[in-house]
Amino acid sequence: MVQKPRLSGHGKPTARPLFCSYRGTMPRIRLFPALSLLSCFGTLLASDPAAPTITVHPVEIDRPLPNPDMGWGLWAGPRYFDGRPFTLEYNTKGFGDDAPLFGWVLIDWMWSDLEPEEGHYRWQDLDAVIGYWAARGKQIDLRVWVTDDPGWNGAPGNEVAPAWLYKTGVRFREYTGEGRSRKREPDYLHPSFEAEYLPRVKRFLTALAARYDRPGTPIALWGVMGYGQWGEWHTLWSKYPWPDKESKHRVLAEIVDMYAGIFKHGLPCISYCFDTDSGEAATLDDFLYRQALDVGLSNGFSLARHGFIDGLMRWDKEVMSRYWRRAPLFAEGDWSYTDVKEHKTHGTFDENLDVMLEWHSNFAHFYTDAESYRREVHEDRAALERGLSSGGLGYRLVLTEASWPSELAAGGLLVLKQKWVNRNVGRCYGRYPLRVYLTDRAGKTAFSQGSDSFDASEWVAGQTYTETGVFGVPKDLGPGTYDVRIALTGAENRPRIKLAIAGEDAEGRYVLGKIRIVAP
Repeated sequence: MVQKPRLSGHGKPTARPLFCSYRGTMPRIRLFPALSLLSCFGTLLASDPAAPTITVHPVEIDRPLPNPDMGWGLWAGPRYFDGRPFTLEYNTKGFGDDAPLFGWVLIDWMWSDLEPEEGHYRWQDLDAVIGYWAARGKQIDLRVWVTDDPGWNGAPGNEVAPAWLYKTGVRFREYTGEGRSRKREPDYLHPSFEAEYLPRVKRFLTALAARYDRPGTPIALWGVMGYGQWGEWHTLWSKYPWPDKESKHRVLAEIVDMYAGIFKHGLPCISYCFDTDSGEAATLDDFLYRQALDVGLSNGFSLARHGFIDGLMRWDKEVMSRYWRRAPLFAEGDWSYTDVKEHKTHGTFDENLDVMLEWHSNFAHFYTDAESYRREVHEDRAALERGLSSGGLGYRLVLTEASWPSELAAGGLLVLKQKWVNRNVGRCYGRYPLRVYLTDRAGKTAFSQGSDSFDASEWVAGQTYTETGVFGVPKDLGPGTYDVRIALTGAENRPRIKLAIAGEDAEGRYVLGKIRIVAP
């Protein structure tokens, strides 16, 4: 994904002693204070008698690191699964703090709430929830339900599609939901689905995208709905009678293509749960075809797996194994946090996390509403922190080695060689360019430049990755000694990614050492 919460306080870099060794004869070299490094152990290597190379090994840290496109999620919506309405206060200030261990918020909202009358929209409540959490550095996973809700734990469920929709001629099928109430869903194979339903839902989603899907949006993921119950891309309760897999693929592919065509900035996220016909699938490719997941994957969609940890099955495990290096994986708890704690029949928090890690998950959540959050950070803080520590969710990037010339003439090329590792089970799917800074004693930037060739999006645990950044230092850069700092940046070239190394400054950059700039 691209440009997608940061968190945690910024500490000042701590000075550490430098242990240096000189190799070879260096008659022109003078020792000067510029060679002391912050938060690094360095080795001065004489690659050239006139310009020795500084090589540093930053100190790796082990504290939890929330970052974009990964980690734990909160949950908000207009009402709970049992029908209890949630106020704006509950969905925002009701959490009690800014949730520093959580990087994103899953927001479930209903089409009927946002377009109560055809062509007339009510965005204000959704605006308020998105704005509140975006202002606190959170990304958003927005799932707007557009078909139906079968209920949950005996509750009757919500009215999803607006009542006016079915007065336009959209044919529906009735079924008994989990809450034992009569529910209705669009009839996917009736001509009215393509003639009446899809054009109206497309118009609604287009209006939704016009409001929220733009450059710099906090919305990282768009839940792909339009088929089945609970947003899980199946009809386990209604048991829709598809006559053959070709008919199913055609309809679902049309929905998938609709989402791909509408949302351009946030990434669509499609569920890869099993459906009523999954037992008929002969191969993984057959399973993907029946769910039109082949179409979603060809469009670069993220993959969401509902049902951790007691709803996992063969085909979804194979989907994960084949595609985790390619698509961000979202692990949604089969039950809410309260259910996990109270019922004690869905594994412990730590057991759920273990499976989420085994499945290379970038995103994880347990429907953590405000009440659950206040309990979760008290009772399971250690597990939350484990999910953001080394070996945890998503990615954790460590610069293990960096080298550059100790002295450089203004107007020359600053060549910064690096070695990196990723300690966690997922990947950094976004492109966050490396940026180098030369700063004065006060930390003010005298020069900075990005490296668009830097790409950590394919880095997985267990390997070391070598990068070389080449930066053109301007001729008018004044002579003197400068700090060398780096950052992985997002929008407007601002530092965005927290690295698992010491030396972070107040702006989110990392101090590596020093360089002396001389006149050209």
